[in-house]
Amino acid sequence: MNTPNSSSPTIGRPVSAQKRFARLEALEQQSAHTLARYCQVHSGAHKFGNHAKLSLASLVQSVVTSLPLVATDTVVMWFVLLTATGIAERLLGLPTTTIQSQTAFISAILMFPLARLAGMYPGFGMNPVVEFRNILRCSGMALLIFVAVGMTMLLKSWTFFLTASAIAYLLSIVVFPSARFVVRTIMAAVPYWGAPVLIYGTPQIATDLYRRLKQMPDRGFRPVGVLLSPEDYWSHEQNNCAPDIPYSDVRSCFDVANKTKATWVLISHEVPIEQEELEPGLLAIPNRVHLASSSFDMGPWDQIYTVGPTCGLWVGGVVPKSLKVAAKRFIDIALTVFGGIVLFPLLAFISVAIKLSSKGPILYGQKRVGLGGETFTAWKFRSMVPNADQVLDEYLQNNAAAREEWEQTHKLKNDPRVTWIGKFIRTTSFDEFPQLWNVFVGEMSIVGPRPIVNSPTYDQSYIVDYPHEFSAYKTVRPGITGMWQVSCRNAGVYEKRIYWDMYYIRHWSLWLDMYIILRTIRTVLLREGSA
Repeated sequence: MNTPNSSSPTIGRPVSAQKRFARLEALEQQSAHTLARYCQVHSGAHKFGNHAKLSLASLVQSVVTSLPLVATDTVVMWFVLLTATGIAERLLGLPTTTIQSQTAFISAILMFPLARLAGMYPGFGMNPVVEFRNILRCSGMALLIFVAVGMTMLLKSWTFFLTASAIAYLLSIVVFPSARFVVRTIMAAVPYWGAPVLIYGTPQIATDLYRRLKQMPDRGFRPVGVLLSPEDYWSHEQNNCAPDIPYSDVRSCFDVANKTKATWVLISHEVPIEQEELEPGLLAIPNRVHLASSSFDMGPWDQIYTVGPTCGLWVGGVVPKSLKVAAKRFIDIALTVFGGIVLFPLLAFISVAIKLSSKGPILYGQKRVGLGGETFTAWKFRSMVPNADQVLDEYLQNNAAAREEWEQTHKLKNDPRVTWIGKFIRTTSFDEFPQLWNVFVGEMSIVGPRPIVNSPTYDQSYIVDYPHEFSAYKTVRPGITGMWQVSCRNAGVYEKRIYWDMYYIRHWSLWLDMYIILRTIRTVLLREGSA
């Protein structure tokens, strides 16, 4: 009679939790326990027999949402190549041949697989800056294909293809994000575009996220309901939750998802992240996103890395790499020189108008806090009367509503200090053009946090009440434009400015700078948030 080996598990008896995977190495044990938890919840989720219906709905939503973006990217690539070849033809005197037109068509068609591989479709919840970076990378790849195929078929025209592709890429920087913005804005008004989502979290966080997503339907997420724990659900009416938002018990989440056709669920960081602690119905919803917790910061540039049998999240260092900082400085100088030359006639006109509008100098200098806490003079076109500080003090003393507005935002919609030409240059942000000199000499950057004024009337609360944020502020050059200007500008409380400063410092990249510059142009042209 054979005696079983003592090291072998006994057949028919469940192995205790302590002995599970005991013979695996430590790292493999950790991964094995994670996979075991997945198997546990996997079987629970499959008890919902009609989950295939939601999976099909998710596929349809992805296709329908992708189609307008696919068409836009293809047409835009075709347009920029036709325009670029036309410009190159005039510059070089070379005729546009059938081969060049065919090559342009091939490049336009290839935009779909290139953008699909870059995750551009359907683009649900994609950060606009990441979208901007990825679409320009894809257009660059398509243009390289245009050059390679064109030179293979017509080598003697290599100068033409290189010139046309360079012009096309410059056009792409403006045309691609603009076209996608227009299409997303239009499609956001179409009921079937985008993906319905449920939000699971505490009443306060989930309600706030619901309202935030409602304000940005162009990103593709359409909130259709909020899921609460049983305790929060039965007490949410007493907690003054919003009556216009549909709340549901998380235990009925799968029924709610089928009713609303929600194929995504966003799970707030307050909810336990251990999968076995989640409601099985949540796991049957095709797409699940766990939001980052306040104790673990995540950003749009972070990436997933495979490390042995497990995965980890790459998070960039706090200090930017020297090469990127040098590249930012180079771009600042290049844009300053180019902008100074192009804008010279406008600058001269504004200077004359200021002289005619009121007595006083053309430029106004104000001490600001810059890189390393050093003080510098930030220059602006004078938009106010010469005794502006006195006028402001008297106005705030005699106007309680204005004083409250100033304390909240450090801005006045009806500012008595501003001259008639000042209203125009402040609305258009032309008053900040002289700061190009500050950028040129290295005191400021084109993009960065708004410069701080160390004065009780202005930004002293930033320095005193937010010491850690101010310390972070001093690690970068302040900018002519920034996240605050393109996100809310004169709207919102003063703390929003600090929030956007910190957001920029945490998530800075050259792509973010390029995005902010283009968004600034749109903000100025559409007068978004102008006082």
